[in-house]
Amino acid sequence: KLIPFSAIESILLKLLSTPDGVESIFASQRRAFIQSTQKAKDDGISSSLPIQTAGQPPQPTMKAGEGAQVCIKTGYTKNGDVMVSKVAAGGGTASNTGAVFVYHQSNLRLKAVLCDEGLLTEVRTAAACAYASKFLLGEQNLKKIQKIGIVGGGVQAVWQLRLLGAALSTTSSSFQKKVVIKTTSRETAEAFIERMASSSYHPDREWKFEHYSDSKDGGEGFRGCQLIHSLTPSRAPVVALDDVQIGVGTVLHITAVGADSPGKMELDANLIRKADTLICDSISQSKCRGEFQPSEFWESLVEIGTLMDGNHTNGVELEGSFSIFDSSGLPLQDVEMANLISEQLD
Repeated sequence: KLIPFSAIESILLKLLSTPDGVESIFASQRRAFIQSTQKAKDDGISSSLPIQTAGQPPQPTMKAGEGAQVCIKTGYTKNGDVMVSKVAAGGGTASNTGAVFVYHQSNLRLKAVLCDEGLLTEVRTAAACAYASKFLLGEQNLKKIQKIGIVGGGVQAVWQLRLLGAALSTTSSSFQKKVVIKTTSRETAEAFIERMASSSYHPDREWKFEHYSDSKDGGEGFRGCQLIHSLTPSRAPVVALDDVQIGVGTVLHITAVGADSPGKMELDANLIRKADTLICDSISQSKCRGEFQPSEFWESLVEIGTLMDGNHTNGVELEGSFSIFDSSGLPLQDVEMANLISEQLD
């Protein structure tokens, strides 16, 4: 059956309106991380097919223009009831769109088409990143967050701040919703700030924004931030070593999510080399997309799902004070979101 956008949006808004609902979204992404490790695949627990991306190199540009892409992710778990194939598209001159196709594992027939227009991808991406940052910083370092850096001013930035706010507001009574925002220009940053200030969703209006000032011009960069999320489709670094403050007595975690196809990058290699710990959602996937495509980083990679054992339900204390998590997106994240929506529909 066809599930319309309005029904999906209504379910998500209901989930986001309560702490239990938000926690169910985070829990779904935790399961996806655990089930997507290489060990889980080797043990036959789950299957994630290679990601297909149209419109980006080495494939020819589509008529929606440079930057436009269509990404297809397919996966299932051995003990699950469904297989999911998600199509998400956007970029160039096109707004985000897409649909999620849900198949019965038992008879292989189509069970439902979630006509989400890309909304489920937007929410699960933000939820996975927010949960990962909270988990990897650990309870003690979370209390040290004074400011968050956001690179990007599109719809994903909105969802990242919504889910970060939900994830971090429960960690410390002293947490203040302060953001340093960097976009392609001051004008686009102002437009994003106005978008948040005029939002009908009350938590959006609680954030306090500062404009990014380039460190190359003597500005502060992100030096006052302890957490940075980078969300752009850039093919050149947008966060440099000079932008951040690292060293004794400091805490810094960066979550990068924009480099979702081969050749894209957001973080300068010199910045990555300074990190104490490099974490990814999938090692095999990180070798062809994401921040860790250069082979020099491969031996240092740790899959986030391997850290989520029974002893680390609320977070993990990593060695060192500077960590980077790179996410290029997992098919099982879409499986979990489809399951979550289906449960609410039943």
